[in-house]
Amino acid sequence: MLTTIQIKNFRCFRELEIAPLRRINLITGQNNTGKTALLEALALMLAQPDPSVCGNLPNEFRAGVGNADWEENFWGWLFHKKDRSLAIELSGTLEEGSRIGWRLHKSSHDGMEVFYETSVSNIRLANINCWPLGTGQTRDPLTAVHFWTRPSDPNKDAVDFNRVVVKRRKKELVELLQPVEANLETLEALQVGKQGQQQAPLIYADLQGLPEMIPVTHLGQGFCRLLDIYSEILASDAQVLLVDEIENGIHHSIMPIVWKGLFHAAKEADLQIFATTHSWECILAADHAAREAGSYDLSLIRLDRVDGDVKATVMDEKTLTTAKELQWELR
Repeated sequence: MLTTIQIKNFRCFRELEIAPLRRINLITGQNNTGKTALLEALALMLAQPDPSVCGNLPNEFRAGVGNADWEENFWGWLFHKKDRSLAIELSGTLEEGSRIGWRLHKSSHDGMEVFYETSVSNIRLANINCWPLGTGQTRDPLTAVHFWTRPSDPNKDAVDFNRVVVKRRKKELVELLQPVEANLETLEALQVGKQGQQQAPLIYADLQGLPEMIPVTHLGQGFCRLLDIYSEILASDAQVLLVDEIENGIHHSIMPIVWKGLFHAAKEADLQIFATTHSWECILAADHAAREAGSYDLSLIRLDRVDGDVKATVMDEKTLTTAKELQWELR
């Protein structure tokens, strides 16, 4: 797991260090303080410089980029104030003390060179040239999966669900979702249609009291979002989960149940979570779940603009207790 993050000259961050990090890291702050930008920095820092891994970053967390000129509308703006005379540095420290990271700067050919602490061949990302840092470090990067606020693809959800089934973890997935939908008996990925018709698989839920199984798309965005996140946790070999606006579509009354499930699933899968939120109820639920888990493994990261820069304040169990007693604004 990551224990620290260092960011220089990336988007709104002139220079930012965040520590200590824990298994669950909840990121808060007002609008335009860099919550989503922090997730993007992590996505870049953890990925190999490979188009299949981070080449679609413009569409991972932000709407409106689409197929526009990515160089003008996205990659160029990764530089702080779009000043390409300043190199971007994204790095992190792992538990064993080793470091991973990238260094991006404008090359002599009007592109950007990316330096990564591993041995890879020269690859292009849009107009970015990727080069190895040459430190001799050979460890593989951490694998990260991303979730943002848009609804998931029902057909992809069915594929991910089948990966859970292959891993023989369907029962565990259903148990994680039953507190959210009390009538849930089981889940199945099915292809239903008239003879001769082709239909992509969908996930169907068996609910008590219904004469037939029902597509999970009818159970609401919150249920489908949790199904998507839990499936990825249980089925993938990812070490890091990045979630933008984790409370999106989820009623505040079930946030304690959600966080209890996330703490359990993250620990079982040895997974580190970074998630953003605007919700006070979400913060309280995560804090409560961390206390119930025994060992408090939550960092609340508050981002604020101070004199034109973004600063991070990391709160632990003791600080959060004081914040709740004094009713500090943490969102």
